[in-house]
Amino acid sequence: MDKITFLNELEQELDNLPRSERDKVMYEYEDYFFEQESEGRNEYQIIGALESPKKIGKEIMAKSAIASAEYKPNVRTIVRAIMASLGMGILSVVIILIPMIFVGFFMVILLLCSLFFTLSPVLLIINGIFNHNISFAVSNYLFAISYTGLGIVLFVAIAKLAQFVYRLILKYLRWNIKTIRGSAVE
Repeated sequence: MDKITFLNELEQELDNLPRSERDKVMYEYEDYFFEQESEGRNEYQIIGALESPKKIGKEIMAKSAIASAEYKPNVRTIVRAIMASLGMGILSVVIILIPMIFVGFFMVILLLCSLFFTLSPVLLIINGIFNHNISFAVSNYLFAISYTGLGIVLFVAIAKLAQFVYRLILKYLRWNIKTIRGSAVE
């Protein structure tokens, strides 16, 4: 593979990046080639010392997705960052996907519990209407209202937990990229 082929393949791998970021990366690699050639190395030696364009592209795409997730914190950007990190290797699937499925499942269960608690007065009334057994005991409604308060508190706790998990996921993805790059270097 020569320099032109390497740079063309790298640019194809970076096709989903915004144009300005792609141009910046391409300029850095062209500058790297220029510096190495001025030190007396030929393009085949330079390419031999670099990783494949596909691997470089996946790492840059993952870093860009993680940076985007840090800048715009929402579910879409974090899923994009996770998916970009998954493309870096088969080990990433085990390291990233299994914990993310577990965390997502746990968060959904907590959210459903919160929703159930919050809607408990409505569920009590609906149950009474369908069973033709409307309760006039004040204690039932007070308990239902207290469950609503518990549901709201649980929802707030879930929101705070989601923020923490979001930051933890980003740290985990950054760590994963460093680990993969470190194992590739050694």
